[in-house]
Amino acid sequence: MFSSVTGFCRSAQVHGSAAVPAVPKRIRDKPLKIALVTEGTYPVVTGGVSTWCNQLITGMPDHDFEIFALTGSGADRPVWKLPENVRSLRIIPVWGPPAAPLRPGSRRKEWIDRTQDELALLWDAALGSDDTDAVARTDEALRNLVAISNRIGLAHALATRGSVAPILAAWTRHLVSAGEPPMSVADAVMAASIVDRALALVDQRPAGADVIHASSNGPSSLVALAHSWRHGTPILLTEHGVYLRERYLALHGANFSWPVRRAVTAFLRRLCQVVVARAHMVLPVNQFNARWERRLGARPERIHTIPNGVDPETFLPVTSEPELPTISFVGRIDPLKDLETLISAFALVRQQVPTAQLRLFGPTPTENHAYKAGLVELAASLGVTDAVHWEGPSKGSRPAIEAGHVVALSSVSEGLPFTLIESMMCGRATVNTDVGGVAECLDEERTTGMLVPAREPAAFADACITLLSNDRLRADMGAAARRRALAEFTLDRCLGRYREAYAATRDGRLSEHPPAAGLRSGTATGAHGAPTPAVPALRDASQRLSA
Repeated sequence: MFSSVTGFCRSAQVHGSAAVPAVPKRIRDKPLKIALVTEGTYPVVTGGVSTWCNQLITGMPDHDFEIFALTGSGADRPVWKLPENVRSLRIIPVWGPPAAPLRPGSRRKEWIDRTQDELALLWDAALGSDDTDAVARTDEALRNLVAISNRIGLAHALATRGSVAPILAAWTRHLVSAGEPPMSVADAVMAASIVDRALALVDQRPAGADVIHASSNGPSSLVALAHSWRHGTPILLTEHGVYLRERYLALHGANFSWPVRRAVTAFLRRLCQVVVARAHMVLPVNQFNARWERRLGARPERIHTIPNGVDPETFLPVTSEPELPTISFVGRIDPLKDLETLISAFALVRQQVPTAQLRLFGPTPTENHAYKAGLVELAASLGVTDAVHWEGPSKGSRPAIEAGHVVALSSVSEGLPFTLIESMMCGRATVNTDVGGVAECLDEERTTGMLVPAREPAAFADACITLLSNDRLRADMGAAARRRALAEFTLDRCLGRYREAYAATRDGRLSEHPPAAGLRSGTATGAHGAPTPAVPALRDASQRLSA
């Protein structure tokens, strides 16, 4: 919808983030119950984030996992075989029916009225001025919506009277007064239909967990926030791609009016600010993400960068190359991968290397069939249809890596991409766009891979031509890439750092942190610096109305 450890301390210095506090072995080895919340990824689709989830779970067989998978609809089914330590799986269709039936009671209308009060506060903070108080008011509104969820179920309250009127009122108060045109009711209805579905996720209740781990910001983190506010459970947040940035990109290209895009992104920005402020540990996969998280309000001492890793024994060096000069791609067929740039660049490559081939490995999600059709049309218009091969899903990435002289990554957004790390571990030369943490994978001298600006087909083509035309350079780059991957991006290093992070949630040191930055100093906090487990008291609705 909105779809390593020899050097824990040493690596933390290299990447510019604080190391997770050392944890005594008796605490570190104690089994944990971990609620892992995903959105549009594991276990219903393949891809980099899903690979990370599977690595995390299978790599920690002594811990138990409960999976909460947010999906578009109830039709999604697991495509991964769940490890034995996954004790339960709950697939949650964001666009499905409410999580629970409406609770009866004579005060139902009063609670629905209070929902409107909280939505008014939420949207006033979202569309109003960008200041610290706005984040605090968003936090307050969200916590009180969780309290309403505890009483009557928020999905039902939102279905009765949702965000339409609060959006219109806040838009008039803040944007019209600043010279923007009024928002239409139709636009308010569309924006409310998107945001209210996300808000309704607070009705979801993980079972008893020692820690709740969100695999991205946004809706999955809202589930984590609600659980933490109810029970005081520590929250860990991992971002692969920057959730907010990717939503900006997706909504920019969506068929929505500007007011709808403005309202939805305003809500998502405030939500992401509250999440990074409230998370007990923020665990980005790269420093690019960490910079975004600091700007959004995460406390620097809570940010611990943990790069992705792969198993060197699974990704042994490739020892052969295809007969024809070939560029390969592996990943889902998705706008974020910007395959328009890759195909356009390939057409330029063919002008210099006439026998060149492009092989594209990966699944096409149902919602991206139209996108793939456009790519097929683009290849036809550029006269390269006969040399562009749609290979479909592959069993792992290695077949795709072996299929090319060069592995290409043309994305407009990435975290720390497994495609690149796996290619490096296999000793393949790569051409990549400079987005997310891609540059952090490569060395500063760029001896381990090519790096070009995003959305520049000519630059991408030049890099591919250079590698395809120089056997020695290609071999040397592949060998250097494997050496770097072995030094920095092994699975053992990655898992060791997550194991320390999980154990730290049980160590008393997390409780030493003060209340989250950007929130009012009067906000009550419990263990680990989290909001108190007790449901926060709602303000009197009559006082709100008379203010």
